[in-house]
Amino acid sequence: MDDEEKIARGVAQGIARHEAARAKVETRQFLGCLLIFAIFGVGFILLVTYGS
Repeated sequence: MDDEEKIARGVAQGIARHEAARAKVETRQFLGCLLIFAIFGVGFILLVTYGS
């Protein structure tokens, strides 16, 4: 029983680490897309305002 509990705990910790790493990558991707969107938004505003 003790070995099975250790294995189960190790598997649970591994899954938790994997999920945390995946969440960090997804957050980084989201922030990158948000930055690109902001740059295009500012560029569009400047184009409309000063383009003519």
